[in-house]
Amino acid sequence: MALKIEKGGWLLIFLIGLALVGYSLYKYDVIKIGKSSLGGSSGGGEKVDASQPLPVNVSDTSTSDNTEVRVRVNVWVGCAAGLVANGGLDTAPDSIFSQKGLKVSFKIIDDWTEGASALATDNVDVMLTTTDVYAKDYAQFQERGFGSHAFLMVDWSRGADGVIGKQGINSIEGLAGQTVAFAPYTPSHFLLWNGLKASGLGTNERNEIFNKAVHTKDGIEPATLFAQNKVDAAVAWDPDMSDAVAKRAGARKIYDTKIANRLIADILVVSDRFASKHPQTLLKFAQGWLEGVEFVKTQPARAYNMIGTVKDFNIPADLAKTMLGGVKLADYADNKSFMGTKGGNSDYVNIFSMAQDMYRELRVIKRTNNAEDSLDRRYIEKLGGSFSQASSEAPIEYKEPAKGATPLATQHRSIYFDPDSSRMSLDSRAVVDDIGSQMRAYENTIVDIEGNTDSTGSRQHNMQLSRQRADAVKQYLMEKYGFPGSRLRTEGNGSDKPLDSNTTPEGREKNRRTDIKMYANPS
Repeated sequence: MALKIEKGGWLLIFLIGLALVGYSLYKYDVIKIGKSSLGGSSGGGEKVDASQPLPVNVSDTSTSDNTEVRVRVNVWVGCAAGLVANGGLDTAPDSIFSQKGLKVSFKIIDDWTEGASALATDNVDVMLTTTDVYAKDYAQFQERGFGSHAFLMVDWSRGADGVIGKQGINSIEGLAGQTVAFAPYTPSHFLLWNGLKASGLGTNERNEIFNKAVHTKDGIEPATLFAQNKVDAAVAWDPDMSDAVAKRAGARKIYDTKIANRLIADILVVSDRFASKHPQTLLKFAQGWLEGVEFVKTQPARAYNMIGTVKDFNIPADLAKTMLGGVKLADYADNKSFMGTKGGNSDYVNIFSMAQDMYRELRVIKRTNNAEDSLDRRYIEKLGGSFSQASSEAPIEYKEPAKGATPLATQHRSIYFDPDSSRMSLDSRAVVDDIGSQMRAYENTIVDIEGNTDSTGSRQHNMQLSRQRADAVKQYLMEKYGFPGSRLRTEGNGSDKPLDSNTTPEGREKNRRTDIKMYANPS
């Protein structure tokens, strides 16, 4: 018997089909519904165009905009300048922020994912994070239409974070086959991933390290596990890192952020929802934070005591002093240098781009974004007349490593040149650019560039050609990235240091290579 469908039934079937199609398109990311990746709304769709002039005047002292600024922080001394400017977690009378007519509340959220969720769900307006973690958050925010921008640099980690290993692990390559503890999707994860990428370990060896790794909920537990001999290596931060090394005989720091001194940077990120409505408040906030940096620099003892009195922060004054020794609080000049100019290869763009590569490789994010789109330089540019633009850091002095020193890492890279020439091929410049990005992040290193050939041709010719090719790589890095010549050493090995047999085409290809050896700067 045939089934007769009434007119209204056909409409119902059509609507059900339309809903199923819509759901499929949403599920597979063809269309997007205005929700954050972390479960919140898109904040009403407010978007900030950071290319347009900031519609405020820095000299305006009006207090008509008394909106509260809610700031996510974790228990970390990087936010010391903000706490000092505020006089605690809540704005104290006569504090720097109070004198600017601001009301600021710091909310302690130690979990990184919860911090991003708080921003996306309008539970905070500003988020303290690191550039590498923000690369993940920004991509996930973008997928759901939630707008945000980094607008202030807070600090550089300068020795506070590092990778430690048991006796016998003397280089990054020494981590192969070992069990490493770290907190995933945090700056510790990025420090480890980036170091392994800068090493001579192959993809399979790097993957094996991550597959064997012990994942922890926070950055403190890895140091504890290491001190208890439960893991071979750990990514940790001070003071726990140094304590763990001291408790285990023969243990050592393999590398830290004194070496990778332009890799881990704390930043402040603001939601577009807040920035679009309260740009004047945000400008005063940025100015007050930078004044807090000056206070910490000029009156450190008072700053340590103030941090020690912050309820629920649990960092006594003496510990605050120790921890601040491992960071460089970012002043105005640091911010200008870190953000650079649009289209330039700034530290921010360099870190953000490398971190995106990590999270894309881990399949945590679906696509990469233009780092420039995530940055709003306008607040720093507007404050140019309020602070010194002179750098507070002395240039790095480079000294040669001791003879026989063990390299921190050794890469064997295939850099192709025109036949019998020291002219780099166009495609090989991308390889050298990758080296340049690493060298920028690991600024406090000495780098050896060694050219190698196969055994074809005379030894004298090969020695000369391999040296010329190493010099060509050095010249490219100096011209494009501004690295000083004192940091780069070159050598031509000719065919004297083969990796494989010269009797096969495959072996000869492996031997035609450039070795990049990275040493900790002895100075």
